[in-house]
Amino acid sequence: MSGAVDWYRSSSGTPAIARSARRAARDWVRGLLPEPDVAGKTMVVYSRQTFRSAYHGLFSEFHSVLGALAYAETRGAAGVRVDFRSPLYVEPARGPNWWTYIFERALMPLGGSNALEVEREPFPSTGLGAGRRAGEVHLDGIVTKYGKYGGFSDIVQGATPYLYPMTFGLGRVELRRLLTAHVQVRPDIADEAARFTAERFEPGAYVVGVHYRGTDATHRWTGALNHYRMSHVPYEAYADEVRRMLEAAAPRAWQIFVATDEVECLAFFRREFGDRVVASDDAPRAHAGGQAVHLDRGLAVSNYQKAKSAMVDCLSLAATSYLVKGRSNLSDASLAFNPSLPYSFCPDVDPRA
Repeated sequence: MSGAVDWYRSSSGTPAIARSARRAARDWVRGLLPEPDVAGKTMVVYSRQTFRSAYHGLFSEFHSVLGALAYAETRGAAGVRVDFRSPLYVEPARGPNWWTYIFERALMPLGGSNALEVEREPFPSTGLGAGRRAGEVHLDGIVTKYGKYGGFSDIVQGATPYLYPMTFGLGRVELRRLLTAHVQVRPDIADEAARFTAERFEPGAYVVGVHYRGTDATHRWTGALNHYRMSHVPYEAYADEVRRMLEAAAPRAWQIFVATDEVECLAFFRREFGDRVVASDDAPRAHAGGQAVHLDRGLAVSNYQKAKSAMVDCLSLAATSYLVKGRSNLSDASLAFNPSLPYSFCPDVDPRA
């Protein structure tokens, strides 16, 4: 057994948890910043960075885009245009905007004529500089609520984002509505995920999805400045929770789909559960204690492959019967793609703190 690890289960309902003092102070400062005037305009969102100069990963930006769409709807914006050029995923041969490698549209109109006009004329001669178009508001400032350092994820994740999806700002049904209306995965990637689940998930089997992101743990001293964990949650804790779910589903046939960035984690689950474990053969993985896959430039895979394999894992997790997860934007996105998917969540912090 793995010892005491707290799990939140979606069947238990949403708990009432207050913000920490540090988070409340941060929100107070951010609340002093003005709201952008986006009414009737197209909002243009850019790749964000942390104050330590690291770029955000694919699914962090994905949730920020969903938040931007929700904000645009409530503020009467004409649309949202995504212009993500961070070096984590860009491959020049595929174009400058990596969002379009994974999703069909960079521009998502909300019914305004301005957004539709921009879509017909992708590079108008406005004199505003490369990528700057008339009728747009560019959210790339520094000292601003939604800019280089601040995105729209809080709209999705709520006042305690370090406990999302246990607490949230937008519910999963609403996120699914935004996805259906505006954010379509490219057909080749969606088809690859569908083929994987059709070929590897046995018909009628109870499939427990496991998402373990060990390399997201913060090992440096700077981890003390945020709410996220500074050490790994034991693999055994996840295995114990999987067994709990399998016992509840008995006597159905079962499988375990493991999506992880750690070589050792996949090896552990194969030792514990044998040939009932399913995993992608194409997903890049690093060793425990290393950098997150999307930050590791030493892996012998392309930037595009990192992004595509993550998206395939996300959609495959969404197709499981039950999800066992830690704090990760990738598996959070799986819950948006499948709002009815039940899950167990292991917080990175003690929710009672």
